[in-house]
Amino acid sequence: MANMPTCFISMLFYMLVLLAFAHVHAEFNYTFDTGDDNSYFLLEEDEVRILNLTITVSEDITLSFTSSDESAFNVLNGKEYVYAADSPVTVQIEIQGVFVSVEKLRIEITQGVEDYTIPDFTIKVLRPYSVLSDIFTYALLLWLLISYVTMGTKMDFSIIKTKFKPPTGITIGLICQFFLMPLLAYGLANAFKLSNESSVGLILDGTCPGGWLSNIFSLLLDCDFVLSLTMTFSSTILALGMMPLNLFIYTRTFTDDNDDLKTPFFELAQQLLILVIPVGIGIIILYKFPKATEICEKLLKPFATFLIVIALGLGIPAEFYVFLSPWEIWMSSALFPLIGSILGLTFALIGRLDRQSAVTVALEVGVQNSLLAKTMVDLAYPEPESDLIARIPLLIALLTLIEGTIITAVYILVKRLCHKEEDEADLVKDKKDVELTNGNKTGEPKTDIEAGAQSNPGFTPEANM
Repeated sequence: MANMPTCFISMLFYMLVLLAFAHVHAEFNYTFDTGDDNSYFLLEEDEVRILNLTITVSEDITLSFTSSDESAFNVLNGKEYVYAADSPVTVQIEIQGVFVSVEKLRIEITQGVEDYTIPDFTIKVLRPYSVLSDIFTYALLLWLLISYVTMGTKMDFSIIKTKFKPPTGITIGLICQFFLMPLLAYGLANAFKLSNESSVGLILDGTCPGGWLSNIFSLLLDCDFVLSLTMTFSSTILALGMMPLNLFIYTRTFTDDNDDLKTPFFELAQQLLILVIPVGIGIIILYKFPKATEICEKLLKPFATFLIVIALGLGIPAEFYVFLSPWEIWMSSALFPLIGSILGLTFALIGRLDRQSAVTVALEVGVQNSLLAKTMVDLAYPEPESDLIARIPLLIALLTLIEGTIITAVYILVKRLCHKEEDEADLVKDKKDVELTNGNKTGEPKTDIEAGAQSNPGFTPEANM
């Protein structure tokens, strides 16, 4: 019992110490003022803006500011001193945007009480507004609408139904498109350690249905155009359900840290439904106005060439920033359609499809509708996330176009050389025929003796004499 006062005094002492520490920590507060209601700081490339940080502190401290990626933005004043006597203090952090990005401002307390911490703060850098970029977006939307109307005008169900007897090629293509390609995109995103935005872009492209570009290359490469068209139509219808499902499965691990990366399922479903309408218009044109369909068929190749030229002419200057993407993005964009085509060809050959059909399936699987992905991103996601997500679909579209153009050029060249050799072989054969008939290609007899020999196999000149 004699120790009771001592114990009581000790407990009181420890409680006072805890209260003192609690008081010290209670005096350390901070708030960011971004100039708007956002939980992040927004500025454009080459723009310098001030981010205000208000601090209430009980001790003198030194703050250090650094950029998580100096190729995205720079901090012009890297260090500030905060004196407790002046508390609360508003520190002005000068930030300069460098390149479109979503990065972090790191704040460290380099002098003072060590257990003071300020979490990283999100900095978003926008591309400067460009009218050309808006024109390109709506030009792509127009391209998509026209391409889907054109697809509808080719939907002759009396021919298409032959591809469902049996539906081997269509089934292989759809399985590859909606099961293997999203998984491949997810694997490449993790293998190359892509940023969250780039990963979402790659997976979004991997969940897209086949596109108009695959139909064009099937036509140019003398593949099974009807099979290609049937697969594109089927995948477009299935995409209404499979695309949101695949995005839900594969993008969740990349969207937890940024609400602006959350998949806008309702907006995406709206856009997919809208794209079904031009297909229906095309089908109506086919059955109600057959002459218009014939005109569409004649204009298909020149119109395709015109659209490709327009897309490149507008797209390259409007979206030039994608060319400055890191090598990981370039590699994943190049490998994705290539591996996809190889997978499609492999499974088609395993399914014992003929060479023409197997190549068609390979094209349909590897050549995703990247322009659809790009348009959806622009209409559904905010900036700068939309620009960062769109880099991979744009690069895939560009690289697919380049690779497809090279393959088509080589194919046409080889085809002409083979035809030239065949023509030369026919010419040599004709010359031999001419020589055998003494220059008379029709084989008509030139003399009475020859006439007698042809009419009577037993005829001999000596017997006739």
